[in-house]
Amino acid sequence: MKSTIVLALVLCLSFAASGLAKTYMVEDLQIYSRAEIEALEDKDIDLQIAWWEWQKAVADVQIADLEAQVQPLRDLLASLNARIADLNSQIASLHSQIEELRNAAVLHTIIEGECLWTIAAYHYHYGDGTQWPLIYDRNTDTISDPNLIFAGHTLWVPVPMVTSYTVIEGDYLGKIAGYDVVYDDRGMWPSLYEANSGIINDPNLIFPGQVLTIPRTAGTSRR
Repeated sequence: MKSTIVLALVLCLSFAASGLAKTYMVEDLQIYSRAEIEALEDKDIDLQIAWWEWQKAVADVQIADLEAQVQPLRDLLASLNARIADLNSQIASLHSQIEELRNAAVLHTIIEGECLWTIAAYHYHYGDGTQWPLIYDRNTDTISDPNLIFAGHTLWVPVPMVTSYTVIEGDYLGKIAGYDVVYDDRGMWPSLYEANSGIINDPNLIFPGQVLTIPRTAGTSRR
């Protein structure tokens, strides 16, 4: 298509002074190189104009042809940029969730006889007393000596509040609701019962190994 347009090009120059019209065909112009045209300087101006007009016409056709090839690439680039923006948004959201999990903690009220090891060893915290430094590091603003904590004081245990809980021997709904990773409030046991009525027939009768759903609302979340 491009060659057809170029070869069909006819340039006509009209000379107002002489009243004559001179026509250059593409074949007439192709015999000249750019250096030869520039070497004419102020001679044969009409030929120079015709040659440059021909070059412009050839360039316009090439530009149009390239533009048709480039546009799909521009559309693809726009699509990829949109995809990249979406992925970056998802990554930012994941980073936020990760940071939230890292900073998650529940408030624990110390009772008589507890130490950081004991608190870390609770099955609903770490189930491992050796993890006590995690609690200490989170509470260095209120604990100067990890071996010296007092009943009635509170500290942050860096674990998230749970959305499910597996019943162990000795558990009952009030006790579970009182765990700081659940509600830290034994009086909220009815919430557990209502959320798990499909597997609990009698709120006074639950069994080890049962997995309970812990319903969450804005009022039951911790930092």
